[in-house]
Amino acid sequence: MAVEGKRIIVVAGGTGGIGRHIVDGIVNTKKFIVKVFSRQDPSTLSDLTEKGVIVVQVDYSNHELLVKELQGVHTVIVTLISLDESSIYSQINLLNASLEAKVKRFAPSEWAGKHEETSPIELYKFLKLPVREKVKASGIEYTIFVNGIFMDYFASPQRASASLPSLTVGIDFNKCQADLFGTGNEPFCITRADDVGKFVAAALDLDKWDEYTGMIGSRITWNELIKLGEKIRGKQFHVKYSSIDEVVQLAKDTNDDIMKKFMYQVHVSLIQGEFDYEDTLNKKCPQVQPTTIENFLLQWWGDKQGQVL
Repeated sequence: MAVEGKRIIVVAGGTGGIGRHIVDGIVNTKKFIVKVFSRQDPSTLSDLTEKGVIVVQVDYSNHELLVKELQGVHTVIVTLISLDESSIYSQINLLNASLEAKVKRFAPSEWAGKHEETSPIELYKFLKLPVREKVKASGIEYTIFVNGIFMDYFASPQRASASLPSLTVGIDFNKCQADLFGTGNEPFCITRADDVGKFVAAALDLDKWDEYTGMIGSRITWNELIKLGEKIRGKQFHVKYSSIDEVVQLAKDTNDDIMKKFMYQVHVSLIQGEFDYEDTLNKKCPQVQPTTIENFLLQWWGDKQGQVL
């Protein structure tokens, strides 16, 4: 499963989102041949092909094509995201083709907390858990990459990542205010998207993959994050706290806005500890030195004390 001594790694959905950060992380090691599976025409993705990435236009319903393109591939990393069942079918089809092509390793599209079947996040149980169960039952070597919340969101409305959207989660560092649930003392983990790419690239060198692979930039609580924000922004934050019962009810009552309901459920998940996990990959790959939240906030807000964008 190598060409000229280099293993071939496929990143499905590697043209954008966290997938693009993972592609960049792997390419920067210069250790692997990287193939990106995309529904887009490769001629429109010169920014990737100019880096030596092989871009393959695929139809995830075409089993024969997938098997052909997976010949000689060592590892498949999936970063496909959707809000409907299409992501389930695409991943399972890719898994089946990987098994036929004798791919050694497979990482399904998770990229969040350490969620289980009891998770309050309905989209996770609907879209991701079925894929994980299929992967686990297949017998292929696999891991669930766990990176927590993307640190990049705490730069919003600035874009800390060119491929992730601007998104305010919990604390608005721009307006110096926060709408939080729980006590604010529940710990959770966050990792910068660029560091996720570096960690995944480092994981490719491990002799064996564990079922879960946790990476952490910082482990922190909302209250600690607010204190840090106040120090860097130079002003007191206006903070509103609501109970877990209130956010659970808000999630139940919200049916007309999928993303709003999803975010409420994420907050329940945070309170329940699903975003607090072991930094297994940090320990196994100490050469990766991730960005801390303090350094990140200093980079994006340190020269904007009191300024509202």
